[in-house]
Amino acid sequence: MKIYKKIIYIMFFLLISVLPSFSVEKGSVKYEENLIDYSVLNGQDVLNEADYYFEQYETTGDKKYLTTALSKYYIVTKIYPVEIYPMVQLARAYDEKNLDRFAKEYFNTCYNINKKDPYLNYYFGDFYYKRRDYKRALRYFRIAYTNGYENYYDLNLKIATIYEKFADLSKAKYHYNKAFTLNQDNTNLKDKVLQIESLNYDKSNYYNSIRE
Repeated sequence: MKIYKKIIYIMFFLLISVLPSFSVEKGSVKYEENLIDYSVLNGQDVLNEADYYFEQYETTGDKKYLTTALSKYYIVTKIYPVEIYPMVQLARAYDEKNLDRFAKEYFNTCYNINKKDPYLNYYFGDFYYKRRDYKRALRYFRIAYTNGYENYYDLNLKIATIYEKFADLSKAKYHYNKAFTLNQDNTNLKDKVLQIESLNYDKSNYYNSIRE
């Protein structure tokens, strides 16, 4: 039985390696899916490989690593269909490929599983933040913040930036200050707070410029 599983495992990854990237991007392995027994695969091993390739993509920017990571995350979602982490990672990979519809599909699937998951909400918010849809971004960032990510530097910085764009200066200052306490090497944050405090905000051109 062990030899049988090993053979299937090897054949499966040979199959995945020759699939065109288009089929992976469109949800992967559709016409071969009935041939695959996901129960024989070691989900943690595949997830570790997916994380490795995603990290390689983030380090190098080489899209070949992203495509490999995407295909492996897809496999993990088949092995663990209600686990949020691999689905979020798959959504992030689609986001990086500018396949917005597929990214949102997986983000929304995760949201239906657990609306309060901070990892999901941070990256769902980041999806909208990168597209300058700040109202939606803030919605998800706030959920992440109130469910365990209140001491994340990047999250506080992005929330502060959004509040500044929305002209809510007290909240912007609060989150800029908090970001600074989490990363005091970034002295620009202290300067940012002083800059905001010194403004006659309503009568300046600052509001129009910061919204861009």
